Amino acid sequence: MRLAFPVKQNIVVVWKHFNSLKFLFTILQANFFMRLLFACLLISSSLFSKAQKVVKYYDAGWAAVAQDKAVYYADFIKEGNVYKTFSYWITGNILRGKSTFADTIMESPIGMQVLYARNGHVEDSSFYADGKTQYLFHYYPNNQLAMHYYLPANAKEPTIEGYDEDGKKIKNYVFEKEAEFKGGQKAWQSYIAKSATRDLGIKGDGDLNATVQIQFIVDGDGNVSAAKVLQSSGYKEIDKDALRVIRESPLWNSAVQFNKPVKAYRVQPFTYSLADKKK
Repeated sequence: MRLAFPVKQNIVVVWKHFNSLKFLFTILQANFFMRLLFACLLISSSLFSKAQKVVKYYDAGWAAVAQDKAVYYADFIKEGNVYKTFSYWITGNILRGKSTFADTIMESPIGMQVLYARNGHVEDSSFYADGKTQYLFHYYPNNQLAMHYYLPANAKEPTIEGYDEDGKKIKNYVFEKEAEFKGGQKAWQSYIAKSATRDLGIKGDGDLNATVQIQFIVDGDGNVSAAKVLQSSGYKEIDKDALRVIRESPLWNSAVQFNKPVKAYRVQPFTYSLADKKK
């Protein structure tokens, strides 16, 4: 009996069909691994991006605080050896500023820094190089120039020019000045020495001294307020006495910024002597 087609030809057709399926399977397998690799790269990229981003929260005076007490927050995004920084008001998530820092504690600005008012207008524009402010422009809410600070080439001291809202120069303009106890630093140290309780009768566990750090605010009128323990001594009596000294402080000379009195944050350490527990 004759076959409809030769057996040899049938084998060849089946073999070709098998090779086609094998080729298709190879393509599908390669496609699967390519998709898997792409997914892994996406996940890796996402994890890397998250690892390079730091978020911090701040109060109205730009002191670091917990998220639930924050007025601002800042995103620090690592790019090479610097952090591109974007700050925002918590309420409304409105852009507050754009800047670049060498760290995430805002102590080493680099290049252009811009601060915005809530309405989006530029409030401050500055440029930093070699750790120094090269220039700074400060504006009124109506965009009128309020102050121009710049460091001339080869100069050690900056030139500062302040203007009123009519554009006229202000004599004896004060760009910024730290809050100061009336009488200066020596008078402040004398006040602390006289006011702090010398002998609280606390016995230490092998230590001869205990130190507490108190943070406080000097407001625009020179009053001291919002005193709190920033770093405890480990002894309630010592922390309480240091708080008392700060809260009873006489008036200060307020801090000044852009020729106006402003509140300032200060930190004061207190070191107390402890009695020997063995005696």
